[in-house]
Amino acid sequence: MSNFLASQILVGFAFACAVASMQCRQRRSLLFWLVLASLLSASHFFLLGRVSAGTLYVILWVRLLAATRTTDRRVMMFFAVAVIIGAMATYERPLDGLAMVAALTATYAAFQADARRMRIVYMLCAAQWMIHNVIAGSPVAVAMEATILLSNMLGFWRHYIRATPEPPPRPDR
Repeated sequence: MSNFLASQILVGFAFACAVASMQCRQRRSLLFWLVLASLLSASHFFLLGRVSAGTLYVILWVRLLAATRTTDRRVMMFFAVAVIIGAMATYERPLDGLAMVAALTATYAAFQADARRMRIVYMLCAAQWMIHNVIAGSPVAVAMEATILLSNMLGFWRHYIRATPEPPPRPDR
């Protein structure tokens, strides 16, 4: 099996995990599914020879594990610095700068205590990774990010817009 084919299979599994994550209401459950998706995505990028994006996804994987336990801004800043250092250490082409911006956006999202805000920032992040993956030439990763974006929008609608509680009935007088 070629590295390209193996990478597309791995990112296909990441795809399923990421889509499932966006249907979770609880912040922690959403993050746990993203932990698995990030590990699979990192492997996908390494197989494609995209060391910078793969390294950033490893940092994101560890960051997501930390974010399941805390929303402390100091921890967020630690991971933001790690992303910048990782991006600088593995920089090969301008596309790696877009990967760094997407990774920083995801770092900010993961440490939001408010699940609504977290989802909105993740929507922006999905759009950034989608653009990156188009340029990187990974069709399954593009489809994954587009589906994550749509799944996140659907999850947001299901959990926060449609689920708006109805006002209590007015007593008859």
